[in-house]
Amino acid sequence: MTTPDHVWSGSAGASAPVPELRPPASFRVLAERLEEYGYQAWAVGGAIRDRLLGIDRGDWDLATDARPEEVQHLFRRTIPLGIEHGTVGVLQEDGTVYEVTTFRRDIETDGRHAVVEFAETIEEDLARRDFTINAIAWRAATGELRDPWGGRDDLRAGVLRAVGEPAERFAEDFLRVLRALRFAGRYDLAIDPPTREALELAVDGLRSLSAERVREELEKILTGPHPSAALRLYRDTGALRSWYPELDAEADSPAWEATLAAIDALHPGRALLRLARLLLLVPGAGEEPDPGEATVEKVLDRLKLSNADRRRVLHLRRHYLPFVNPLDSSAQIREWLAEVGPSNERDLFRLHFAAARAAEDEEAGRALAYVWRRVHEERLGDAPIERSELAIDGIDLLELGIDQGPIVGLLLDELHARVLEDPRLNERGQLQDIARELIELASLEDALGDVPDGGSG
Repeated sequence: MTTPDHVWSGSAGASAPVPELRPPASFRVLAERLEEYGYQAWAVGGAIRDRLLGIDRGDWDLATDARPEEVQHLFRRTIPLGIEHGTVGVLQEDGTVYEVTTFRRDIETDGRHAVVEFAETIEEDLARRDFTINAIAWRAATGELRDPWGGRDDLRAGVLRAVGEPAERFAEDFLRVLRALRFAGRYDLAIDPPTREALELAVDGLRSLSAERVREELEKILTGPHPSAALRLYRDTGALRSWYPELDAEADSPAWEATLAAIDALHPGRALLRLARLLLLVPGAGEEPDPGEATVEKVLDRLKLSNADRRRVLHLRRHYLPFVNPLDSSAQIREWLAEVGPSNERDLFRLHFAAARAAEDEEAGRALAYVWRRVHEERLGDAPIERSELAIDGIDLLELGIDQGPIVGLLLDELHARVLEDPRLNERGQLQDIARELIELASLEDALGDVPDGGSG
């Protein structure tokens, strides 16, 4: 691959002035130490792209001609993040860990992994990057900006373009297909036609990627300001069909756009909640039994979500419908709270509020606000919601003379149901009396079951 000979810099006569990129102070200290010992220190990657777009970004990566062992020698606190790939983590005084990577060039790739060797120049390092907007470097010591592939022009034009030959870039790592869709959606970029053509031809290669890499890309989309743009690109380019065929099957239904709008209406800090909303696209939520639950489980299994996240997504799906409404009694609200479990009501309301905002349904929003106030009052009130809040427990029931076993849990469930209906019953003495009545009734039914039916022979 040949490198174009046009290089932008911040010196006089440059084709465009270099903006003040304002890296963190601890990054400058790191770069200055490398430069002091005769090495080049270039800020690269997403931090430069985002700062050129006027977006603040916390993580800054650094590329250098120093070898990993030289970086480790220069800095007291280092972490071997990927020594074999030339990356050393450097811990600064403010607690920030910066990734410092030696200039590299690719030797061999298979669509999933690359064999690299160390390079001598920043231009060689930039030539192995995926898209022009990510192939820009800035040297803090001189203020020089290197942009050999015209990434800054592409940012201005709102275009996502592969570095060099697009088909080669995607063949080197099929994850770049998903990265392209994320960048195009996140920054509202049009994908350059040759790049898009090569991308769509490379979509089938997504199946060779690990679940962890694919899930990480989806999580990055779901933490962005408007996930819908990238998710539409997933559908339009075939990426959805490749990794999420269960969702692709619903992507032409009326629910698709409603789902994307509701996801956008949820806060970016709630990626798991956004994923739960995406999976509500699979029909069947609220039905008993839910015909779509097994399908959702397949998606979660394929993504290898943690058991905790998997359980949470499924729990939200199971309780998304039926939902509380303004006509429910206080007892019905308490029963609903007990069923959905501690704190889950907040996420369920977030899902429903997001749907109302997405549909611009002010009446539904007002109704939800009214019901939320009632639910909140019940949660803060004295009425016991959880079974653990009963004034009686299993030991108390055993003291009444029943045998240990499933009957204890059944009795507690019945007592809990009665207290949800009438919180005034939640006193130890009253619950013991009710328990005795239930035990006597059960004993009588057992005894009657042993009486002959009296029929004649």
